[in-house]
Amino acid sequence: MTQRPVADSADRIGILENQLSELREKIFFLESDIKNIREEKEKYQMIADFAQNWEFWIDPKSAFIWISPSCNDITGFTPDEFFKNPALFYDLVYEEDEKLVRHYIHDSISFMQLGQDIEFRILTRTKQLRWCEMNSKAVFDPMGRYLGQRCSIRDITRLKIALGHIREITEQNVWESKVKQRYRDELAGKDRELVTSLIRIAQKNELVSYLRKNLSVIRITLPLPIQQKVDTMIVKIDEHLRMQQFSHEEFRIHFERVHQGFFTRLAGRFPKLTAKDQRLCAYLLLGLSTKELAGLTNITAESAEIGRIRLRKKLGLTHAQNLGSFLHEI
Repeated sequence: MTQRPVADSADRIGILENQLSELREKIFFLESDIKNIREEKEKYQMIADFAQNWEFWIDPKSAFIWISPSCNDITGFTPDEFFKNPALFYDLVYEEDEKLVRHYIHDSISFMQLGQDIEFRILTRTKQLRWCEMNSKAVFDPMGRYLGQRCSIRDITRLKIALGHIREITEQNVWESKVKQRYRDELAGKDRELVTSLIRIAQKNELVSYLRKNLSVIRITLPLPIQQKVDTMIVKIDEHLRMQQFSHEEFRIHFERVHQGFFTRLAGRFPKLTAKDQRLCAYLLLGLSTKELAGLTNITAESAEIGRIRLRKKLGLTHAQNLGSFLHEI
């Protein structure tokens, strides 16, 4: 009877040691994830800061969330000046174009227009007149929640000067232009639905892979009977990940409904591409990121990037050619 407290104490110490070991493992993976996120953030920040176009992100209430430094090259004003004075953006817009710009941003945020560009004029800090072209794209978080619009503005003044004047188009051309724009809007909407579904699959696969990795590490600290149960769980996870091949076939069917004949044209121009290469082309055409590609294909982000590089070589692209633009032309 006198030995019971000592035994209970030893059991509690063993439990605490196991819990401490699990916490250390979780901390290790969290630190690794934080490091990867920080590195990715630095890369994206570098790209964003040196973008030639003026990029900015507005929330669903039209407030600025982020503005690229290139706004200074186009307008003469810094990002801080736009944040301090939200009305500055519309103050720069040429008076006759202000209504057009306000309607465009309002319609973008409320999804009343998709995939459209507008041209408008601004007066810079030094009162120089510049022609600009703006387009916007919806921003969603990993859970699919709408976060506003990413807008991109480029200076097209030189292009306008080269053209010499704005050509007037006939009523027939106007009608044809509206029909084509309506088709592009419908196509953009279907693409957005397909991309949203793919992103959800990628996020689910990423979570499942993360759980599998952690189960593989934790199992060695568990008693043998529990290890066997964990092994069964890992086998089921692997089976689930392999079953995603059927999702790829389903994706191909849905993709062809929107982009009819794409795979046929692609195979005709590049007969040596594998089915995996063709599927990657379709993902890239939809604008999926490297991380999303990795989640969909159950590989690392590094492997996904290598696959993208190899695909460029198979397609015979130069460094100056944009892969996404090239695929859109097929």
